[in-house]
This record gives sequence, structure tokens and C-alpha cells, in this order.
Amino acid sequence: MDPNEPPQPSPDWLDLTTTATPVRVGVWLLTTAGVVAVAVAHRSNPILALLLCLVVVTYGVLSISDAAEQRLPNRITLPLAGATFAGVFIGGIVRSDLGAGFGAMGIGLAFAVVLFVMRFGMGDVKMALSVGAIAGWLGRDAVFTTMFAGAIAGAVVAVVLIAVYRRRTISFSYGPFLAIGSVVGMVTAGL
Repeated sequence: MDPNEPPQPSPDWLDLTTTATPVRVGVWLLTTAGVVAVAVAHRSNPILALLLCLVVVTYGVLSISDAAEQRLPNRITLPLAGATFAGVFIGGIVRSDLGAGFGAMGIGLAFAVVLFVMRFGMGDVKMALSVGAIAGWLGRDAVFTTMFAGAIAGAVVAVVLIAVYRRRTISFSYGPFLAIGSVVGMVTAGL
């Protein structure tokens, strides 16, 4: 970026009134469905349900950003990771089980390392910190469900894109599929 160039205004990811596109509308519809599903699945624990719903809304913002610009902004992914790690640590204190909190943070780090080693974008790696920590907090089944749901959703889209564009390699945004995997893991953990 040229230092003499004036800064470009940041797009308003939440504004559907003037910049509604099929992708934005679709992401917000999926986000709304995710919020409802998570709230219903975790209705027996309203505080956890509220926190998870806030994460799902954040995933919606990240997914729109990733679809539009193929990047996940640090100003969202890093605070989300910090808040998630703080949440699981505090949850471990409240439950008198610090091992669960540290275990969840370890799974978040493991998710991030796997994506880093597989040469995913750094935004995906930073988002994986939160995705993994949440899955780790919700339990072993949520970890596997989150991993497989995200991988399968991403793989299906990759195969379709490869078939449509008739190329062996294709580049696409993976953040929305991390979000899908995480929401599926959240919902199944609450059932």
C-alpha cells in the first residue's frame, strides 16, 4: 500500500440496506439460523448460550469479510481469540477445573498449528484459535464434529469449484467453513 494514498474507508459489514448482495444476505440468514440453533441447543445454560451466540454473530461478520476480500481482519480475529481463551480460562476457574480450560486452549493452539502447517492463510490460523478452544471447551465430540463438519463443507465447495473452473488447484475463502464447522460442533454439543 502506498503511504501517500489516502486510507480507504472500511466497509460496513453489517449494512444490508445499501450493500446487500446475495452472499451477504445468505451469510446473515445462515448466521441467524446458527444463532437460533445454538440458543435452542444450549437453552439449559443461558450464559453459555449467550456467549456462543455472540461468537456465531462474530463468525457472520468474519465470513462476510472473508468472502468479500479473502481475508479475516486482525481487529476481529485477535480479540475473538483473546476473549475465547479468557472465557475458557474463567470457565475452568468457575467449574473448579482448570485442566478443562487449559485443555481447551491447547486444542485451540493445535487447530491453529494444523492450519499453519497446511499453509492456510494467517487469518484462518488466527480464527482457528477460537474455533478450537470453543470445541475443546464443549468436549471431545464437539472437537471431532467441528473438524469434520468444517472440512467436509470446505471440501464439497472445493470439489464444485474445481469442477466448474476445471483446474486442479483453486483458491477460496476458508473462514466461512471454519465457522460452519464450529457452529455445527456447538449445536451438537448442546443436544
